[in-house]
Amino acid sequence: MKIVTVSATDRIGGAGIAAYRLHQGLRQAGLEAEMLVMKKVSADPSVHRLSSRLGRRGRLFRRLAATRHWRQLARHPRHPGDGRSLAPSGYWSLNGFGYPIARAINAFQADIVHLHWLGDNYLPIQQFAKIKAPVVWTLHDMWAFTGGCHSADDCQRYQADCGHCPQLLHPSAHDISARVSRRKQRAWADMPMTIVCPSQWLADCARQSRILKDKRIEVIANGIDTSQFKPLDKNSARLAFNLPLDKKLILFGALGGASDPRKGFIYLREALQHLPEGARDRPSKSDVEVVVFGAAQAESLDIRLPVHQIGYLSDSASMCLLYSACDVFALPALQENLPNTLMESLACGTPCVAFDNGGVGDLIQHKRNGWLARLKDSADLARGIQWALAQSLPPRIISQQTLKRFDLGRITAQHIQLYQSLAESH
Repeated sequence: MKIVTVSATDRIGGAGIAAYRLHQGLRQAGLEAEMLVMKKVSADPSVHRLSSRLGRRGRLFRRLAATRHWRQLARHPRHPGDGRSLAPSGYWSLNGFGYPIARAINAFQADIVHLHWLGDNYLPIQQFAKIKAPVVWTLHDMWAFTGGCHSADDCQRYQADCGHCPQLLHPSAHDISARVSRRKQRAWADMPMTIVCPSQWLADCARQSRILKDKRIEVIANGIDTSQFKPLDKNSARLAFNLPLDKKLILFGALGGASDPRKGFIYLREALQHLPEGARDRPSKSDVEVVVFGAAQAESLDIRLPVHQIGYLSDSASMCLLYSACDVFALPALQENLPNTLMESLACGTPCVAFDNGGVGDLIQHKRNGWLARLKDSADLARGIQWALAQSLPPRIISQQTLKRFDLGRITAQHIQLYQSLAESH
């Protein structure tokens, strides 16, 4: 069986990393697997740049389509926001400008085409139906069933028809969100494709949506390589990053560091202010320092605690060391599907504190391996951090269930079973 994975990237961002891990799992399981990406980071010869598969004329059409895409987005400005909602940084894709990517996908002659994150006009809406093989599409956010946003926050207009979009500066009944939603409905109404959601929350949203409610929807989590992510000696890990051995370390990180408002760093900053100045039975501010990763350059964080900025880490070995070095990982994101960072931290035996939203509850078991705080409640987030810092749970106890549930081999086998059922019925 030949599988072609289509993803905007192979190792950039959570969706790209999840897609590439599954691609590796398929090859390790003995399947013929290729991957087609817009931006390639790995040196893996089974990962192909789209530009190398389009030809000169196709590359020209691709550039023209991308230009038109960004120009249309610019004509529909969104709210700048205040950092406390998804509106200021809510990512949008329109994918309305065609170029011959389906031809490049079909050239692989795959038995199954597995789609992942497709934004930035990577796979235009009209090109889906031109793919000849059965299609599986893993959703890493909400874009597949919205009028353009990748995260809808608390908006539920996708359940009927979008329009009057709260993220747009100039919403109306026939705004760009309504037009994109109708375009998806027309293009995909009669197209057989199987939707995979890594979290139960996202699956429930997809089933309630106007666009995908009639599709087959399965829940299969993202996988993690348990040979790479596992508990390591804390002191050795701290020495590797020159971190203090006698402090409690709170870890925060994401692609871009604290600059992405969706990751909720503003709430972590407020939560740190709630930590006690001094306490006998629990860690106080004098015992705590903060570690931040993910930004390419040092950031101005405005925290009245010592901060260690690690920068951007691209390899699993370094990330495993960093998780193992810290006492708690905090991710107060406003809306998440199934965050790789939480899964990785738990696999390394480090408890996690996060807002109870999206698919976070699929990973964190409240007061067992972490703390589920009330959404946008900094005080409750602080209570969770204090709880985690006061625990003495052995890292292997924390990691055990995560390693069992999300082992890449187990997740890969679930996907192969799905592929086989589709190939047999095709």
